[in-house]
Amino acid sequence: MAIELGLPAECELGKTCFMQQYPDMDAGSGVADPLCGSQSYDGHKGTDLRILSLKDMEKGYPVIAVGDGKVLRVRDGETDHLVESEEDRARIAGKECGNGLVMQIEDGYEVQYCHLRKGSLAVRPGTDVRKGERLGEIGASGLAQFPHVHITVSRNDEPLDPLTGRKLSEGCTSEFRQDASLFSSDIVEKLDLAKPEILSSGLAGKPVDHQALVQDGPPPSLSSSDDLFVAWAWFANLRKGDAVRIVLKDAKGNVVIDNTGKPLDRDKATFSVFAGRKRPLPAGDYQVDISVLQGGQIVKASSSAVSVH
Repeated sequence: MAIELGLPAECELGKTCFMQQYPDMDAGSGVADPLCGSQSYDGHKGTDLRILSLKDMEKGYPVIAVGDGKVLRVRDGETDHLVESEEDRARIAGKECGNGLVMQIEDGYEVQYCHLRKGSLAVRPGTDVRKGERLGEIGASGLAQFPHVHITVSRNDEPLDPLTGRKLSEGCTSEFRQDASLFSSDIVEKLDLAKPEILSSGLAGKPVDHQALVQDGPPPSLSSSDDLFVAWAWFANLRKGDAVRIVLKDAKGNVVIDNTGKPLDRDKATFSVFAGRKRPLPAGDYQVDISVLQGGQIVKASSSAVSVH
């Protein structure tokens, strides 16, 4: 392995930040992520590390250097604004990367960072940086539909996939070799490769609006005085055929809700679901179990304890 790249942000992988999308390894009009899955989109050349919401963005998640090197170019001043319409796309035409930088790191590799928060860049051209040093903050500038940092890794002007170490032009592979990855082993070990992510889940006192999740993060906690209750879950990278099961149990193990949705008719980069009852939920301790099923088999699951007051 030529280099060992670090995570491009200061966050806890799988808890406060998540790998949302990988490079598209299909040279044609199709889509294939590095492991021949669907966690990409047509023409995408980078790796996207996301945080949950714009509210989290405001807390200030540092973007950091993935290796030792020198800053070559920077851009700042672009507004943080989620792209939700064709008018939004037209507004950022030519500036899809938003605020960002390009740095040269060891062994001739270059890394481009995109979508940093306006006004957060802490470096300028010519700055020498060490691995892990702060460069800016995760933002939503440019062509961003969620707050994240995008990195494109290249060598001799050839885009590479940092997960597999392969050139994008070589196409995807179903055989992952950790020793070929450009990411350090501690990062790879935390990635649940080729599986969906359960971003968050819980109980709320009203139906969950998906766009509100991206804006404000998880909804307010349920109160026993609320007129209704829902158990909800938020996902990334669900696949066609996946079905979501939500089970809510009380402190004695009694099942309050057990709901399984229909299999999805297409891949979903992000998705949210809820199930509930139009009545108050008594105060107490509860357990929310979330499962993603593929062909009736559990491929991802989480369980969380929730107290209702």
